[in-house]
Amino acid sequence: MNNAVMQWKEDYEKSQRLGEGRSRTSAEKAELFELMIWMGGQGAMRDLIRAESLQQAIKFAKNRYPNCRVDVPPKAAKKPKLARSHTSPSLVEKRRKKAAEGK
Repeated sequence: MNNAVMQWKEDYEKSQRLGEGRSRTSAEKAELFELMIWMGGQGAMRDLIRAESLQQAIKFAKNRYPNCRVDVPPKAAKKPKLARSHTSPSLVEKRRKKAAEGK
């Protein structure tokens, strides 16, 4: 049993293509790209890949995680502005002070 696990780990490590220019970059123009990586039999995970372009980031993700599907997650929607209450205690207190000073 233990030998089978070790054999699988060695095979998996051989299939990975890691190193400078294959799974990462050290270029000054590089930026972080958020990718969604789907591994077989597992759910999706989000990973930040440092690359110069989106195509290069996808290539790096496929080299880092062999036999995976790489998707670009949709942009998050902007948060709506909060609706402020006109009857909050702090606003009511300010109006009372202002009304008292005006008299």
